[in-house]
Amino acid sequence: MKEMLWVIRERFIIWKNHPLQVLFLLGVPFLSIFIYFFAYSSGDGVADSLTIGIVDQDQSVYSEYFISSIDKRINVKEIDDQQESDKELAAQNTMVNLVIPADFSQKIRAGEAAELSLRTFQTGEVIDTVQTAVKTTYNEVLVFAGFAKKANEKAAADFLAETPTIEFKSFDQDSRGKSMSIQILGFMLMMLLYQAGNFGANTIQNERRNKIYHRLMTTPVSKTAYFGGTAIFAFSAMLFEVIFTVLLMTRVFRIGIGLPESQLIFILAIFGLVAVAWSTAIGVNSPSSGFASGVQSILFTVTSLLSGALIPSEVMPNIMQQIARITPQYWVLDTIKRLQSNASFSSILINIVVLLAFTLLFLSISTYGFAKKQSMEVFD
Repeated sequence: MKEMLWVIRERFIIWKNHPLQVLFLLGVPFLSIFIYFFAYSSGDGVADSLTIGIVDQDQSVYSEYFISSIDKRINVKEIDDQQESDKELAAQNTMVNLVIPADFSQKIRAGEAAELSLRTFQTGEVIDTVQTAVKTTYNEVLVFAGFAKKANEKAAADFLAETPTIEFKSFDQDSRGKSMSIQILGFMLMMLLYQAGNFGANTIQNERRNKIYHRLMTTPVSKTAYFGGTAIFAFSAMLFEVIFTVLLMTRVFRIGIGLPESQLIFILAIFGLVAVAWSTAIGVNSPSSGFASGVQSILFTVTSLLSGALIPSEVMPNIMQQIARITPQYWVLDTIKRLQSNASFSSILINIVVLLAFTLLFLSISTYGFAKKQSMEVFD
């Protein structure tokens, strides 16, 4: 244990004497936030790219109120008839088309369920969001109908038109904050992988190449203390960056992450373990530092793209969304999304188990690499 603490201390001394490494560690969170903060500030993010086409066959007060209400959540394009709406959908001018039937107001007045027709070529969470917005808006129309029964439709429409739309704006800002936090954290996951490689695997490779590792092995420092101390130091750096990023998002930039800070730090800390174990497994089993860096760059970038960390998984084909499940980043982002939706701990337990399984897998690969290298290799 004493030798391991000595390794950690030496790692810290070496690290703090390299200003560029310190600057990079502190700069990555700012870079992640700036990229998406200004992108979302300039528009409504994903919501701007989502357009729903609506064919109003009823042309009543209720259908008009329905359209105006849903327009506060999603971009709406009113279309004259169903044939024209199919053309717009085929041309991808709209992602979803909704038909309000001619008996919409009649059903609403009678207190019966009106059948709304949704047509789309897409699947996934974006469509689920549209369906949720439609259901919420429909319930608002029912409330509107309740007002109308107490007075009349015109008086109810005038009253609602004068009512401030604070709830709608709050909903939009909350949704935007959650979406922005997912994109910021997705970019951070990729950078954590690279940082873990710099603090862990690349350090080991460089010290082997420069014969520092060989000299250390002639001292009382054991292999276990050397690799264990390096891994603990790398994880400490990851944990610092995680806490710094979360506090920067919530306390400085006031981004609504949609879940408690402690929960987010806990999930990202688990991924920090995965990152350290993964980079160590690559470094230990690589014949040279150049080979290790190349493999890390390919694996970390490709898995980040596949997992939805850089590109929202909702816009990917269904098969790509299924492939994303083989990446640890997917399970981190899925856990965060579940917690943002107020999911219980039991519902995310399987996600945590999967992340710990990834950690165990990479640690096993590292252990195999340690056992396999019986002699001292020459590194470039």
